[in-house]
Amino acid sequence: MFKKLFIILFFMYAILSDIHGNLPALTAVMEKLKEFEIDGIICAGDLVGYNPYPNEVVEFAKKHFYVCIRGNHDRAVVYNDFRKFNTYAEIAGRWTRERLTPENMMYLEKLSDNAVLVLNGVKIAVHHGAPFDEDFYVFEDMVDESLLEYDTVDVLILGHTHIPFIKQFKNGVVLNPGSVGQPRDGDWRASVCIADFEEQRYEIFRVEYDVQTVAKKISEESLPSILGERLFHGF
Repeated sequence: MFKKLFIILFFMYAILSDIHGNLPALTAVMEKLKEFEIDGIICAGDLVGYNPYPNEVVEFAKKHFYVCIRGNHDRAVVYNDFRKFNTYAEIAGRWTRERLTPENMMYLEKLSDNAVLVLNGVKIAVHHGAPFDEDFYVFEDMVDESLLEYDTVDVLILGHTHIPFIKQFKNGVVLNPGSVGQPRDGDWRASVCIADFEEQRYEIFRVEYDVQTVAKKISEESLPSILGERLFHGF
C-alpha cells in the first residue's frame, strides 16, 4: 500500500481524528489548542460523515492541517460505496456526498489513506484503521509492540474507533486521539491529543462544545435523530 512520506521540522503537535463534519466541536478544539505552542496538526482521517457541516470542516482542513489522511467515511463518500455502513451512517454519507462542493470532494479524493512522517529522527506512521487494514478497528486491549513493526516506526497514530488511548512501549508508542466529532467512550466532549515527539510526551484532552447546536442542525437537515442524540452521551 502506498504511503506518503513527509519530512517535517515541527516539535509540538496536535493529533486529531474522526471529526465527522462536526464544526462546533472542531472550533472548540482549536480554541483549546491556543493554550499550547502548537507547530502543526495531524489528522488521522474521517473529516466527514454523520454530522451536518462537511464543507466547513473540509475547508478548515485544507487551510490548517499540515498532514491529513483519508478515513473510511471519506472514501465511502468519494467512491459512493456504503456497503459496509449501517443504515444511519449510509444515510448521512449519501447526504454528505450530495452536499460537498466539487472542490472539497476532490480534496478528499486526493488524500492518501496513510502517511509516514520523519521528525528529528522520530519516524511516525498515521493510519485510520490498522497498518494492515485501514478498515480494521484497533482497540486498546488489542495493542502490542508488533503494530509498530508494520511501518518500522517509533510512533503509530490510529483513529477509527473514536476511543482515545496511549500505550507506550520500550520501542515506541501507539496512540489514538479519540474523536473530535463523535466520541464513543461515554464522554461526550471532543477529544484531542497533544504530542511532543522529541520529548516523548503525550496527553489526551477533552473539550466541551455546543452539542445542542449540532443536534439542532442535524434535525433541520432531516438526518436521523439518533445522530444528534448520541452526541449528548458519547456513544
